[in-house]
Amino acid sequence: MSTTERHTLPSGAWVQFKDPNTLRRGDKQAVLRAVKDTEGGDVAAGLDMLNGLLKVLIIDWSYELPIPSVSPGSLDLVPLEDSDALDETVEPIRARLFPDKPDPVKDAKDPASPTEPSAA
Repeated sequence: MSTTERHTLPSGAWVQFKDPNTLRRGDKQAVLRAVKDTEGGDVAAGLDMLNGLLKVLIIDWSYELPIPSVSPGSLDLVPLEDSDALDETVEPIRARLFPDKPDPVKDAKDPASPTEPSAA
């Protein structure tokens, strides 16, 4: 059984995401297709990633706009006061679809690590 919940945003609007437990390989690929090869570097790729996630995840919202999967330009019309909250709400799902890769240098310096770094 899938479950979804509504997330209330600062303006009082709400958004409802697809159940993260029902995401499939095709959903991940749809997000990746949204990340364009741009000269904007990491910032542009990050914005494309967020927009791709929102396009895949939003199944309903209270705005009087089509949902992003129907009209991706709708995301540009979301009130600024809701933008950061929307991005923060989707972050746990982004981390699940695209987990951070291990960083041997950072991990070796982690005081909470139970093992010593190996010799280089």
